Amino acid sequence: MEPSTVEIGTVQRLVDLHFDLWNDTDPQHWRDKFSQVYTPDIIVADYAGMARGYDSVAQLLQRVQGQHAGFVFSPQAATWNHGLGRVTWGYGPDRQPALVRGEDIFTIRDGKLASLHVFIEKP
Repeated sequence: MEPSTVEIGTVQRLVDLHFDLWNDTDPQHWRDKFSQVYTPDIIVADYAGMARGYDSVAQLLQRVQGQHAGFVFSPQAATWNHGLGRVTWGYGPDRQPALVRGEDIFTIRDGKLASLHVFIEKP
């Protein structure tokens, strides 16, 4: 499947699974979910560095959840444009679900997310 011909339904399904995973606080669930959502060589780049592969992404996920206990991601609908996707999101506790706002720019390969570049809005 060429990157530009990915159906928006596939894009949204992957984005939904991605955020379900990032809102799941049980590391025992992550390994099974990783293989459903990400390519084995997934790259996640955020302000603190770059995670490559499942183990590194799991460490990143633990760091984010550990620093922000009780926060959850609230994504908007994903968009897709010739091989690149974008999803904006809020991140925060129940009373302030958009305390942090940002967006992920992503690629898809072989029906899974292959890269995510995370941008956080600065106040």
